[in-house]
Amino acid sequence: MLRRELAMITQKEIAEKLGISRTTVARAINGSPLIKEETKKKILELVKETNYEKNYLGSSLGAKKSKRVCALVVKSRNEFYTQEILRGIEEVANEYKAYNYHIDIKITDINDPEEQLDVLKKVLKERDLDGIIITPLDKNRVYEILKPKLKDLKILSLGIRLHRDIPHVGPDHKKQGKIAAGLMSQLLRRDEKILIIDNGDDKVSSKLYLDGFLKRITEENFQIEGPINLSGIEESIEYLEEKLKSDNIKGLYINRYAHDILDKVPHNLLEDRKIVTNGIGIIIKKLIRKKIIDITVMEEIASEGYMAGKRVFEMLYRNKEQDRNWDISKSHIIFYENLED
Repeated sequence: MLRRELAMITQKEIAEKLGISRTTVARAINGSPLIKEETKKKILELVKETNYEKNYLGSSLGAKKSKRVCALVVKSRNEFYTQEILRGIEEVANEYKAYNYHIDIKITDINDPEEQLDVLKKVLKERDLDGIIITPLDKNRVYEILKPKLKDLKILSLGIRLHRDIPHVGPDHKKQGKIAAGLMSQLLRRDEKILIIDNGDDKVSSKLYLDGFLKRITEENFQIEGPINLSGIEESIEYLEEKLKSDNIKGLYINRYAHDILDKVPHNLLEDRKIVTNGIGIIIKKLIRKKIIDITVMEEIASEGYMAGKRVFEMLYRNKEQDRNWDISKSHIIFYENLED
């Protein structure tokens, strides 16, 4: 009798026993790489002890008609971001595939909004489409195209908020810029000089990072030079090589292309300067290990892709209206001592 009762334990009950979310339990059971190994081990041990078994056929969801969603993902210069978003989307698609939940992924260039619009128009002509996940590059035009479809499709924006009436998953980039500025203020003495370089708007995060950074850093008593408007990596490298040779700059913040620029500027010019960035990637990790970058403020990228796919699943299969219009992903502060591979 006891064994039979244990076999009926649910993911929710396992979550309650461990004081974690049901989503975390589901990820562990499905072998997700998006949770810590220590947490996964505890969950799987309890799963084994309670004789829990996944039973998709026993779920009312399993009998529902298959659903197809198209995710329009943008490819950025930082390949790490693109791959992490894809990893999260693929993870949730794999987790729910037994429910006949399918996510088709279309990748377009972050610098080509016209290409994205063309792909979106083609996708909307396809049959058996139930939902759209999109990082909208041209928000106004994307919304005008999708507006007539709002009653027929479940639509969610990812990374860039499309419209106040449409569910959204992504970080608060402006807040992350403020966090970066707050950390910079703790690294410097009063009246020291900070150089701020603005390399333009990438349509996703760089403008918001800069807005947040400026709002917070101007509250402190520092000498602020900039934002200096530059046009990209090469011009920024040339500018910094001359500027840092002659000027007593103590702090440096670059809102876009920071990893590429800082990797190519002679590192002896960056010594004894406090550098804070936003974002993460292979090069940023390398520069933190070399103690060129002091701190970076990053988002949970893969989790955003996963959360987007999960929210659309809930809307399609459980008819669950989103009680929060914007799911804001967590921010993480990364520095030398807590950097993971």
